[in-house]
Amino acid sequence: MAKKRTHIHLVPNAVTSTAAESFLHRALVHATGALGLLISISFFTATYDTAQVKLTLLHMGGLLLTALWAALQIVRGKSPFTKHNFPFLLPLFAYLGWNIVCYVFAPYHLNAAEEFFRFILYTIITLLAATEFSLSDIKAITNWFLIAVWICFAYGAVQILDRFLPGVDVLPWRGFFTKRIFSTLANPNFFADFIVFCSCITAGAFLATRKKPLLLLLALGATALFFTESKGAWMAYAAVAAITTWVYANFGEPALRKYRLKINLFALLVVLGTALLVGVYTSKRFQSVSFRAHTWLGTFEMIKDAPIMGVGTGNFKTIYSAYRRPQIFYIENSHNTETQHAENELLEQWAVSGTVGLAIFLWLTVFLFTLTIRTLSKEDNTTEKKFYLLGYGAGFLAIWIHSLVDISVRFASTGFFFALFMGCIIALCMPTPAPEAPESPRTSPSWILAGLRFLLAAGLLALGVQLFYWFYEITSVIDVQRVDETSLLVLAWIVFAGSITGSAYLLLRAAWLLRNAAALCVLLLLLPLELLVYRPFQANHYYSLGITFSQNGNLDGALIYFTKAIRFSPFETEYHQFRANLLATALDLTKRFSPARGDTTSASDDYSRALQDFAFVEKHSPNPPLLYHNKGQLYYTMALRRNEEARRASGSAEYEFFSQEALRNMELAKKSLERSLLADPVNPETYFYLIQIALLENQVDTAQRWIDRFRQGPDGVTEPKFLNRYQQYPQLQALQAQVNARRNNSYVQKSRFFGRI
Repeated sequence: MAKKRTHIHLVPNAVTSTAAESFLHRALVHATGALGLLISISFFTATYDTAQVKLTLLHMGGLLLTALWAALQIVRGKSPFTKHNFPFLLPLFAYLGWNIVCYVFAPYHLNAAEEFFRFILYTIITLLAATEFSLSDIKAITNWFLIAVWICFAYGAVQILDRFLPGVDVLPWRGFFTKRIFSTLANPNFFADFIVFCSCITAGAFLATRKKPLLLLLALGATALFFTESKGAWMAYAAVAAITTWVYANFGEPALRKYRLKINLFALLVVLGTALLVGVYTSKRFQSVSFRAHTWLGTFEMIKDAPIMGVGTGNFKTIYSAYRRPQIFYIENSHNTETQHAENELLEQWAVSGTVGLAIFLWLTVFLFTLTIRTLSKEDNTTEKKFYLLGYGAGFLAIWIHSLVDISVRFASTGFFFALFMGCIIALCMPTPAPEAPESPRTSPSWILAGLRFLLAAGLLALGVQLFYWFYEITSVIDVQRVDETSLLVLAWIVFAGSITGSAYLLLRAAWLLRNAAALCVLLLLLPLELLVYRPFQANHYYSLGITFSQNGNLDGALIYFTKAIRFSPFETEYHQFRANLLATALDLTKRFSPARGDTTSASDDYSRALQDFAFVEKHSPNPPLLYHNKGQLYYTMALRRNEEARRASGSAEYEFFSQEALRNMELAKKSLERSLLADPVNPETYFYLIQIALLENQVDTAQRWIDRFRQGPDGVTEPKFLNRYQQYPQLQALQAQVNARRNNSYVQKSRFFGRI
């Protein structure tokens, strides 16, 4: 009989490991790498937000990593945080604790919950990497990342070729950003950020392994970066190349120190040359600079109103609309968009966590940079370790620099790597602790283990069936007409099935090896949480269908899908806002029970349903640009309806009821429309409604004041290019003509609106 092998794996917290401990550790390493790969290459167009799939992968994958890590700690029977590593983790704990305090005392919690949850996941990923991964683990994770880099850079090259040979890129989203390329990152700026930090990892891997194909990868990345036309990323690329070269020449490699003057001069020339290139392209497209400048000014106004604790993690998008500068509406030429982030990470940190939070964030950043330089300076470290540390340190620096003019770090495609890089830097810099004697594994009765394993297997089967059914609902409505669309659909199913199957294997294998009931319970608790964080992905699909139906004029169909979206993601204020807008447009006043329109317990009409949705949005996110405008539009339409019903009334009681309702709604319309001007003082439609109301009430002077105010423009706007835009607005000219005609009348004209002279 063959002797049974015992796998021994050296990890930071133990000398030897059980089979379960060894498997869980390897699972964490490869699951982390695979998650980075999937987040980078996944792109899904059957949802309203094509990047929603990346967010879903982060949430589901992050929870899986958390559960596996928790189970591993239970098996070990000790905390991953020790006296040895606590000094290295102290800034991170301080940053985590302060942000939790800021969130608890924040004015709004529901609308910020998703981003706060993501912040917690990022912190867990950083702590996991810092306490669990060794150099060999980081090398394995790097290999996963390099697969993602090859795929993304290769498709970026295809998009470049398509500029010169149209038709090379056969995928349906080609040309979405005109000539700017975006690969699988859904946005040119996000792809540019990915190129910069992944080039750092690639360069570190090349220096450590000397594999020549990685040089080709670096060349592909540099070429693709140019065609993203992301000026901030160009500057970040040059800056990180110069700084990293300077750091390694001055601190990392003694043999290079005699060439320091030449190396430092070369680094300076690289930065200056890139600055010149950025300046040339900025002059060609100054709009992005103007947008950022006005966004930063608005953010600074936020900071002045909450300087100590900020507005709380996740609350920037909720609060900022009240501070958004009017120039932004002119620049975007739109009134239904929201700025969700500050376009500068330091300003956003300051705005959401206050001066204290910004100070802790800067402490954490300086600590990581100092730790990296000190470790590179130690001559007892291996060259291989130094190169990987150089790569991950440079990757962290690249994201940090680019985040000063961009929002990529606030999204899953970059945020995951930012968190992981911090953990890897700490892991590579932290001295190896003295070996500890392994503790005796804690085992539970076999019958309890068998029962928990059965529940886990049954739960995984039920979860898998549900997820496959929901994903089938999404893919079954995709209109597949071409070969490329069919290929993408097949690929989507392969990735989806592979992710579910791979995760199930990890959990079942871990359950088979585990001998501890508490660890099994952690894995069991994971299942409902995975179902919960998948639901927003399904909701986003229904929301996308609702948008499509509404654009095609099918209001009933759109309402069905908006209601489904809310059912899957009931706390998403944006879904309630859109459903309220559609209900206000349909405005069926027949009182009936309609679950498709949002009724849950009793009959209602579209007016009451819309007000209920508007009230939900106003409670949890009171500053969207169109909230009060659309609410005022609902009141205005209802006032006209009631006014017409009063004219057709068959008796005095009915006449009095409808006339009072008409007057009440018109007053509410005025208040709501005037309130909307606080958030968006530029929207011409708001002014037109207020002018029309004044004309209906025969308030000619009031109508003229609204016209004059619209032409004058909001306070603080002095740019002629903005103010001249609406001076000759055709609809405004027609309303001015009506005002002039009223003034020229020699008699008092009875108002067309009920009850007014």
